[in-house]
Formats: sequence, C-alpha cells, structure tokens
Amino acid sequence: MNESGSRVANPADLRDASRERLLAEIGLLQHQYDIGPGNLQAQIIQLNRELAESEMRLLQARDFARGCAAELGEAKANFAIHQQLADRQVIQARKRNQAIYATPTWKMGRLMMLPARILRRILKAG
Repeated sequence: MNESGSRVANPADLRDASRERLLAEIGLLQHQYDIGPGNLQAQIIQLNRELAESEMRLLQARDFARGCAAELGEAKANFAIHQQLADRQVIQARKRNQAIYATPTWKMGRLMMLPARILRRILKAG
C-alpha cells in the first residue's frame, strides 16, 4: 500500500486477469455458437448442400426466364403474321366494295332509289 491508503495493482496480475476474462469470453462464445471440430464439419456440409440447392434454383429460374422469353418472341411473331393477314383482308374487302360501287347495276339502283331517299329525309326532318 502507498501512503494514501490505496493499493497499486501489479501489472502481472492485470495481465492475468485480462487473459482470464478473454478466455472466459471465448469459452462463452464457443458454447453459444457450439463451435467444435465435428460441428464445423457438419455446418460446412450443410452450407454446401444449401449452396447446391440455391444454385439449382437459380438455374431453374434462368431456364424459366429463357423459356418465357422464347414464348414471348413466338407470340410476337404470330401476332405480326396475323396482323399482316388481317390488313390484307381489309384491303381486299375495300377493293371488293369499290368494285361493287363501280358496277352499272349499283349506279342504276341508286338512281332509281333517289326519290325514296329524298322522301325519307324529308319525313325524318319533319
């Protein structure tokens, strides 16, 4: 003891106490995480299994995405083909209608029905 009555700690005692405290914490952490040579090997095996399963799921997801992309491309191609067919049919129908309107029979019928059309408009308006 020194003159003031307090005790000065021995540096060797401090090192030993610090070392004991660290060893106790290491032991507590090892017990908490249950780390041992056998358990580490089991964890490594489990993690490798999970990694293989994750890789398989990733490959399946990639294959599914590629399949969906292929189906989408096929659907777009089919749509374009059917759109072209529909456009051709519309053009053909318009040509048929123009051919019908250009016939003398159609023109004569419109001329003969002109008084009836005029009378109908007058009656609707009145």
